[in-house]
Amino acid sequence: MELLGSTLTATYAHPRPTPTNFLPAISTMASSYRDRFPHYNLTHSLSLPWRPSTYYKAASNWPTLDPYCTRSQRVSESTMLPFVSNRTTLFTRYTPDDWYRSNLTNFQESNTSRHNSERLRVDTSRLIQDKYQQTRKTQADSTQNLGERVNDIGFWKSEIIHELDAMIGETNELTDIKKRLERALMETEAPLQVARECLFHREKRMGIDLVHDEVEKELLT
Repeated sequence: MELLGSTLTATYAHPRPTPTNFLPAISTMASSYRDRFPHYNLTHSLSLPWRPSTYYKAASNWPTLDPYCTRSQRVSESTMLPFVSNRTTLFTRYTPDDWYRSNLTNFQESNTSRHNSERLRVDTSRLIQDKYQQTRKTQADSTQNLGERVNDIGFWKSEIIHELDAMIGETNELTDIKKRLERALMETEAPLQVARECLFHREKRMGIDLVHDEVEKELLT
């Protein structure tokens, strides 16, 4: 709230906020309004009256009327209109037909722009629908392929697990057989030792007693 007697800060003195949208700024009416016809140069003298025909009619009825150029020189500067006001108020740059044709051209261009934008909107909507359908189809195909791949992976995983269980069973059986063979080998150590002792003692025979009989054959086998 501003205090009484304080200087008010003009709203246009504040910096404008930075626009957050990415679209181009819409031009104002004055800058977007385009003249469709060139400016007509004034071909008559500015010292002549606004309606010369009125002066000439009055001069024909009143022959003693001074020329307008001399009368205009006697007019004081205080009673004369400024130059800009004369050009703006007294002299018309364009005709109503020019104004009508310019507005008609602007209307046609606006209508064309509207049709183009509508066509662009329809094309964009159709493109969005096409891409949406294509994306849905691609997603469905990808989902189906991934499902089939998952099923294949699950099948081969179960097969590998089955083969692994079979190999583990065979490995356990081979381990049991190995243990039995080791025990059997350990059990043959005692008879082998006995046979070696027998052969060692039979080597102590002398003379004709060193005979290669059936007992020695059995001990060697």
